[in-house]
Amino acid sequence: MNTEADFEILALVDDEIGAVIRDAASSLPGCALRVDSGAGSLNVASQERRADLVLLDPEAVPVSAADGITLLKTACSSCEIVLLLSDQDITVDVELMKIGAYGALGKPPSAEELRKLIRGLMEKNEIERENRALIEALGESRAQTIISHSPEMEKVLSMAARAARSDSTVLISGESGTGKELIARAIHLLGPRKNKSFVPVNIAALPENLIESELFGHVKGSFTGAMNDRTGRFALANGGTLFIDEIGEVPPGIQVKLLRVIQFGSYERVGENSPREADVRIIAATNRDLENEVRLGRFRADLYYRVNVVPVSIPPLREHRSDIPYLVEFFLKKYALKNRKELKGITGEAMARVMRYTFQGNVRELENVIERGVVLCRGEYLTENDIFLPLEEGELAVAASPEGAYDEVMSGFERNYLAKALERCDNNKSAAARELGINERRLRYRLKVLGMDK
Repeated sequence: MNTEADFEILALVDDEIGAVIRDAASSLPGCALRVDSGAGSLNVASQERRADLVLLDPEAVPVSAADGITLLKTACSSCEIVLLLSDQDITVDVELMKIGAYGALGKPPSAEELRKLIRGLMEKNEIERENRALIEALGESRAQTIISHSPEMEKVLSMAARAARSDSTVLISGESGTGKELIARAIHLLGPRKNKSFVPVNIAALPENLIESELFGHVKGSFTGAMNDRTGRFALANGGTLFIDEIGEVPPGIQVKLLRVIQFGSYERVGENSPREADVRIIAATNRDLENEVRLGRFRADLYYRVNVVPVSIPPLREHRSDIPYLVEFFLKKYALKNRKELKGITGEAMARVMRYTFQGNVRELENVIERGVVLCRGEYLTENDIFLPLEEGELAVAASPEGAYDEVMSGFERNYLAKALERCDNNKSAAARELGINERRLRYRLKVLGMDK
């Protein structure tokens, strides 16, 4: 199989179906295909080859569909397995999905449906690669790690990763506390200017009369109080990235000068007539609806279009609630280490309370809640009494939550948690139980309850 290919397919099928698959794959750039048939093909293929997609016809191999999936998943846990089944068997059993089947196609499949399947999986793989690169780039820096397990945040990371490859201006929008600066840093660290400075400036935190000087700098004596020359943020970010947080707060007069920098790559310090070059990439962020600000005449339309070349919109935490347990786990470990506390986790009641809350302050508010809980906690587990939230808002959130949403999120979290432990221990349940700090009997019981025992 071509190891340079972007996407590798292994087809365990007979020669007739293999010809159809070759036809489909040949028209897709970046695909490498290997077709195997014969009695020993499954064992040989699973032991010697790794693939992104395995097309498995159970009739072409000497084992059942379930045993074939298990064997392939043992050799390559990340590959997607699609079964090729006759019409009477096309409804894939739930148990086959549980042990790793991605789906099924009728036999023989058409070239078009194969192409559609392969394109979809290629796009999924590319998104996952981009997101891993973004998270790894951020993790290697001093910045906080991005926690993302939800489809909503995966889309954000995918857009950010694609934006990072260019030098274009990016506009990150989202409510306060959603992590706009974190995403901006990740874009910088994955981009062409990663070895240069990342310089942030929060416009909302500056007095209006100092914004121009903060951005562009000033010369001594240019205004009352200007006792010395000052280097502006554009100069500090030269060659790197300037992150303008809350760009919607920039006053109209300075919006004109900001537009000029973006258009022509030059600016003037306050009190100076000679232009200076600005070799910077601009990433801006806002919690305002800038389109509405343009309609109201408070933000220049031409500046908006210059800034909004690549839009990245971060959803509020209430729209990706499935990330909350992972965020809680991350913040709990972070602040337990910082405060030198031996904490084993959070109780179910405490997690239930967190899950019911709406978090208008988003991830920043959640982090604050967990840090406070860790500081005040007296036992080995964070309990409901350690979680301080406005009761009335929590009660409203309960009424707004879909029935069973908490159970669904927590079951998904536990499945992922146990699956990772088993993967680290090569599916050895005794070793996984020791790592998790529980007895093997309890682990096997939880795996059975969650439908993971097979």
